[in-house]
Amino acid sequence: MNKNTIMAFVIILGTMLIFTSPQYQKFYTEKILKKEYKPAKKKIQKEVTKESKVEYDKKEKEKEDVIVSNDTIGDSSNTVREEYDTVWMENKKIRVGISEEGAIITNIIMKEYKETGKNNERKIELIPSGDGGGSQLIIGNTRYDKKKFNYTGIGKNVFADKERKQISFEYDNEKGEKVVKSYSIDTDGYKIVVKIEKNQLSGERIGFGWFCGIKESEKQQQRNMYNKKTVHYYNNESVEHLVLKKIAKEEPSGRYKWLGITSKYFFIAINQEKNDDADLKIESFVENRDKKNKQYNYKLEMSKIADNNVETFFIYAGPTKRDELKKFNLKYEKIMFPVLGYGKIFFWSEKWFPWLAEMVLTLLIGIQKIFKDWGVSILILTIITKIITFPMTMSSMKSMEKMKNIQPKVNKIRTKHKNNPQKMNEEIMALYKKEGVNPLNPGCLPMFLQMPVFISLFVVLRKSIEIRGATTSLIPWISDLSQAEVLFSLDKILPNGIPMYGSNVALLPIINAVLTFFSQKMTIKDPNQKAMIYFMPLFMLVIFNSFSSGLVLYWTFQSALQLLQQLLINKKNKE
Repeated sequence: MNKNTIMAFVIILGTMLIFTSPQYQKFYTEKILKKEYKPAKKKIQKEVTKESKVEYDKKEKEKEDVIVSNDTIGDSSNTVREEYDTVWMENKKIRVGISEEGAIITNIIMKEYKETGKNNERKIELIPSGDGGGSQLIIGNTRYDKKKFNYTGIGKNVFADKERKQISFEYDNEKGEKVVKSYSIDTDGYKIVVKIEKNQLSGERIGFGWFCGIKESEKQQQRNMYNKKTVHYYNNESVEHLVLKKIAKEEPSGRYKWLGITSKYFFIAINQEKNDDADLKIESFVENRDKKNKQYNYKLEMSKIADNNVETFFIYAGPTKRDELKKFNLKYEKIMFPVLGYGKIFFWSEKWFPWLAEMVLTLLIGIQKIFKDWGVSILILTIITKIITFPMTMSSMKSMEKMKNIQPKVNKIRTKHKNNPQKMNEEIMALYKKEGVNPLNPGCLPMFLQMPVFISLFVVLRKSIEIRGATTSLIPWISDLSQAEVLFSLDKILPNGIPMYGSNVALLPIINAVLTFFSQKMTIKDPNQKAMIYFMPLFMLVIFNSFSSGLVLYWTFQSALQLLQQLLINKKNKE
């Protein structure tokens, strides 16, 4: 192995060791993040503040008191603390809690999805506790989320089992103002329709908000300092994506149809029912108390001038499931695989990567519907990828075989002219021409062509709720193909795990490392490259141990096919 190759792998391993070490994690949270979140003296976006969440909420409360000050006369709800009831409405997929205080949504429970963990029967909740709920209403300068609405229906549990259901809340004050907020849901689906009625509403600015953000459903994501919730908005042409790295405010300019926020697997969006001319306001806030590992959530608001005395919005609150998102024909599916900030650096990947990832997911879902096994679907996807790259793989392998056969002659020329590089290169090129070898046909090209599929599958397995909790009969001990395989753990022996490798021992990465060893042994004959025979398997073992088991299954099967192909070529050459 030459010096440059050795140096390259030393740098790669050193980088991995540094960035996965506990010392770097501590340095990152205490030094880099602290500096990053330090407020700038000048405005970076619309507004930058330095308050903690407590201080931030306090200021928001003061603003709210100012906003409602013109409407406090004769309104006992602003001066007397009352008890508020919660009305529940549900269908086959969601259960929604609506408080009489502001007639806001305080709970959205996913009836078909459970929290992670063994024997965990708790259903996933989308609204963070203690953050005020969603579906806030602002008309003119008046906010209604702290006002007392009266539920006008009968019974506090409404189930849309056979037909669409609607419930209403009314607010009246002594000045004759009357506001009605009505909620309705169908017997199935994740759509919540909100109808606002008010006398003399036409011509006033009406704002519809979602101030609580979204709760992360995955506990591992909550502990991940790199996890970021993302805001998305649609202007009837394209879907834009936004992540704020500090307490800040954004007000995108344009005419928008919807505004939403995603966690890892779930999506909440507020939408106009008819028009597409709303103004948007996006405001970030710190959602946790951990000063070293700040995580940000978002307050969303959509506002417009009311066309008449009745305005209708609707909320999507459900999984980022492709088939569910496509039902609305609003480009919801474009939120699934956004490329944030680095598209132009990686060959304009914001244009082609979401499309490729969606195609991989579509193909996986289609195969799974036939074979009813996600592991089998991944293997078939591997075969399809192999068939597509087969002609180029064969060409590259033949070229590598020729290069291997003339390697003794090349080494002889290098030894003979080691003090005359120019003469050495001339004779090597002449030898290539004589033997019909193309040095520009590299053996790594087929692998390079598979990398977009590999990266797409890497993202699809981690982000697609369809594969959340997916199992396979091929590997019974794997309980979730979207997570890393755990055959057994070293936590009791090594609490901090093995550097770079971790504490979980997995079988698939070991099998892949063995396949890599034999593949390297068969193809590498140059004495200068023999160290790669032992280095690459170890490198692959360390890399793949923390990857999702579905991805490792894909690459292990691909390695097995590659080795089989190489054996066939070698046999043919001997014959």
